[in-house]
Amino acid sequence: MVEDKVVVELQRHWEDGFNQYDLDLVMAPVAADIVFSSPFVPRLTGDPEKVTIQGYDAFRAYIDDSMRRVPDIRYAIQSSFVSTQTVVFVYTCSFTDGQIKTGADSIRLDRDGKIVEWRCHYSFNPAALDSLIQD
Repeated sequence: MVEDKVVVELQRHWEDGFNQYDLDLVMAPVAADIVFSSPFVPRLTGDPEKVTIQGYDAFRAYIDDSMRRVPDIRYAIQSSFVSTQTVVFVYTCSFTDGQIKTGADSIRLDRDGKIVEWRCHYSFNPAALDSLIQD
């Protein structure tokens, strides 16, 4: 099992990092060889064939860009689920227009507690995903 203290620290990095738009805080637990997947990758990169991002620098650039494109969003972790190598955060995103969206992120850790794989999941509603992106 992933240790409780590791989960609590990941929650802090995730929630505080995104809510404070603190890129360094979000990236602190991320491994150099991170693999990231999200339905937003093709939307933000403009490449419909690209669904994953690999490597720390590319992921950092993606998160930085994402934070700039979705201003004033507030995240709240509703639940955390733990397994032998993974943590799943179920969360809500609150937008300034009153919309609230739910998502779940699955995060796999290496033996050192660094994030090596991160997969984002959203409610199945393709039209709603488009409304979250601002150019």
